[in-house]
Amino acid sequence: MAEISARGEKAALAAVRKAHEIVHAGRGQHRITDLTKTSFEDVRSSYFRLFVPVKSERMRLPTSLPEFSEFRHHAALSDSPVTAAATLGGHWSEHNLAAITHVAACNFRCSYCYVDYRLLAGDHARRTTAGEIVTNFVDIRRRLAEDGQWLSILRVSGGEPLLAPDLITEVHQELDRRGLLDSCMVKVESNLSALPYSYGRLDRNSRAALRDVSPQITLHATLHAKPGERDWPLVRQGLALAVDLGMDVYPAIGGADWTMADMRALFDALQSVARGLVHRLAVRPFNLSYAERHGRRPALKEAAGRPPSLSASAAWEVLLQERTGDFYLARPRHVIGLR
Repeated sequence: MAEISARGEKAALAAVRKAHEIVHAGRGQHRITDLTKTSFEDVRSSYFRLFVPVKSERMRLPTSLPEFSEFRHHAALSDSPVTAAATLGGHWSEHNLAAITHVAACNFRCSYCYVDYRLLAGDHARRTTAGEIVTNFVDIRRRLAEDGQWLSILRVSGGEPLLAPDLITEVHQELDRRGLLDSCMVKVESNLSALPYSYGRLDRNSRAALRDVSPQITLHATLHAKPGERDWPLVRQGLALAVDLGMDVYPAIGGADWTMADMRALFDALQSVARGLVHRLAVRPFNLSYAERHGRRPALKEAAGRPPSLSASAAWEVLLQERTGDFYLARPRHVIGLR
């Protein structure tokens, strides 16, 4: 069993290395997906597409807020605008728009991913710099403002953005250089598994720069592996490193095939990293209807270890009640300290 585990961890790390090579183009450049060559909606340039985080008709709601709490077991939690308002001021509805750029590789191939697998292997990639990304963001922001729309969230997605933590640092630094950090912020979506390797590849100055900006980086981290699975060691190491760096971490799981035993193991693992993580965890359904999913493995079925009538978020609430006495999403996640 130890030999199988060792082979699995070696394969997981090999996938990270391969994706890392794709993303890093040399001479301060990184590869992002040319969005004009994709089927994403609301593409505004090669660099960015627009996305509305909270959308009631899609049941994406800030369910940690009192006015939406009744939907916490039925809707997908979407609280990016809430955390943006907490940082930048104003009401969350004023921040309900994000410009998303996609790093052009990922070490995972999740069956429920909404991104075409070819894009996760570097297809339709273009070389760019942080300066070019921010310049394009500012241009889109200006044009939206002329139409009466406010854009405050620059979201780095993928692919896997933490294959290139130096790019995150440089984008933040560029926003700071242009005096924009009082009106917009950087958010990152990650599977966490690539961070230990990519951080280890940074030089001393780049590590110091990342540590300097990390407390101002909002990190939405989806845990695509369960404790005990092949990729879990890298995911847990990445989670611990992100917390150590000072990133504002918001973990999530899809929950579709997590048994109660899986969730208990996750509860213990999260608490061992930082006690606040169990209260920040979002348990949300993944939308499996994306066209990109067609032809992949069959949709994950409800696991036998949990009664079918008990939703994944309700199961997590049972654990929270047992261990802490709290309800699921009893408070907005940004008011919960990690430590």
